Amino acid sequence: MLEFADDGIAPPARVNSMTLLSLETTAPILLWEGLWPVHPFADPAMVELGEQLPFAWRELKQVQRRRLASLGMSEDVVHPVERESFAEVVEHALTAHAPKLFARMLADGSPLFDDALVDPDGLRSAVENLTAGAYSEERDGKTLEVLSLHMSATAFLR
Repeated sequence: MLEFADDGIAPPARVNSMTLLSLETTAPILLWEGLWPVHPFADPAMVELGEQLPFAWRELKQVQRRRLASLGMSEDVVHPVERESFAEVVEHALTAHAPKLFARMLADGSPLFDDALVDPDGLRSAVENLTAGAYSEERDGKTLEVLSLHMSATAFLR
């Protein structure tokens, strides 16, 4: 079966995964309000332009930092001591708020279950790990994407 594993799969996204993740978190809210989400920075031509910039300009968000400096922002804003990380926010969201959302998803069903994109029993097991207080970023962090995709699909199919 491994020989045919890549047959008929979708082509790779022309936009990087972090951009796609940020888009999928805003899409449900916009769709619920009847707005079609448009993301100009995810346009393939814009992504291609960004990829063509010299690496030194892209490294550590140099273009954005120079823009902040030109606007008169202080050094602690332009070059903060701590680097950006959403790991703690993701952990809090998944351990404090997501279990209720997952419980509703498991009780009410999901388009992800209907199309066999997510195994409900596997998700139930993952949620049990979250509620047991044994959070592991490596293991549990990706469940946020399942929840986000569920919310996007549900909003879109309303």
